[in-house]
Parts: sequence; C-alpha cells; structure tokens
Amino acid sequence: MNPISKLEDQFSFESIDSLDKRKEALQEAIYTMKEFVKIDHSVAVLSDLADNKSYIFTGDFGSFFEMDTSGFLTIDSIWEEDIYQRIHPEDLFERNLLELEFFNFLKTIEPNERLNYATKCKIRTLNSKKEYQRILHRSFYLKNSSEGGLWLAVCLYNYLFEKKETLTGIDGKIINTKTGEIFYVDTYVNCINLLTPREREVLLLIGKGVISKEIADQLNISINTVNRHRQNILEKLNVSNSIEAVRTADALNLL
Repeated sequence: MNPISKLEDQFSFESIDSLDKRKEALQEAIYTMKEFVKIDHSVAVLSDLADNKSYIFTGDFGSFFEMDTSGFLTIDSIWEEDIYQRIHPEDLFERNLLELEFFNFLKTIEPNERLNYATKCKIRTLNSKKEYQRILHRSFYLKNSSEGGLWLAVCLYNYLFEKKETLTGIDGKIINTKTGEIFYVDTYVNCINLLTPREREVLLLIGKGVISKEIADQLNISINTVNRHRQNILEKLNVSNSIEAVRTADALNLL
C-alpha cells in the first residue's frame, strides 16, 4: 500500500479475545477483497498495518502487471514494491504525497467517518509491452483498529476508462464516497504541522549537506538527539533516506 507514516504500536496490549477478533476481521476482509476483484476486475492490495503484511488479489487487470490471476499472494511488507517499480517515478512520488496527505487528513476525522473517504488519481505505469500507460489508482481504509486507529488499507489498480487527455501530474483527489464531496489535493494542508520546528531545523541543515556532528554543535544538542530527529523525520515522511526526506518536505512546503 500507500506510503503511510509509521503507526504507534497500538496492538501490543490487546487481549487474546481481541487478537482473535482481529484475526477474524482480517479473514473477513480477505474474503471480501477476493470477491471484490472478481467484480471490479482490478488488482487489489490489502495492507495490514499492524502485522506489516499485504495480501495482493489479482482480478483480470493482473494481466497488465503480468501477474497470475488465479488467486492471491501474501508479502511481508505494506508496500507493493513489484508494482511500484512499474510506476513512473514522478507519478509515484506524487502518489506518495497524496497518500501522506490522505493519512494525515483522516487523523482529523472521527474514526467512524474515516472509512467514507478514498483517494483517486491517474498514474503512468508500464504495461506488459513495457510502455507507459495511464491507469486508475484508488485507495481507502477498510477497517479501523479496536483502539480507533487506521488498520486495514486497500489500494486498487485498474484501467482508466476515460478519453485520453492532456494531463499534468496525477490529478490526485480525496473523495467522500458517501456524499460525493471532492477535495482536490495540491496544497497538502493536512501535512503542514507534520514536522516539529526542531525537526524542520534539522532537516534544513541536512539539506545543506551538514553532517550530524555539525548539526549537533549548531543546535547545541547531542548527536543521539540529532539521530533521533532524523529517524522521526524519515518515519513521519515515510521515506527511507535523507535525500527523499528533503525532497518530500520541500514538496509539502514544510521547509
């Protein structure tokens, strides 16, 4: 799935009963997605944010990705890397920004309302002929955790059944599927407070090529504190290195 900030460990103190209920809910979700792709013909990725696993269901659209369309597979990650590698790098970056905005937007919504929202965008992706073709990407959350946090996330990939058009970017939007209300995503307003003032200071210095020891000296903090800030920044921005962190923060207007 969609790139998402690291969640707090909200499952550590669950009772046996609640763990059994979570397992039952997961099996119900797996069954639902298996049946859904038969109707929607899409490729669906169900990501379990608690166990860091994903279940990939291949409807007829699986042939676009040259996937076996006879069942589903499980991967030990919430990121469907084999699909990501086929997406145009610029569109993948914009899609990640959209998902980050979506995740932080949902944190402002009551848990019982979060499941009414979804994202929609158009991304250039390599087809079986190794040519870029614009396809439809949708995402939403299927279930909250028992504590009200986001738990099961779904990404859908399918053909874009629209006339060809001149398009700049991915045309990302957040949609209330219950009311039809649309939020066009271009300013990332829900990410504005994603980093603390100190984390911004650290990231600005990282962007200038300043090493951790020099950052510690300039900000009068320990190297351990700098490293903790660096790790928090990577987790909040859902990136794997400092270069990606600077690029993502700049795109979100955090710097």
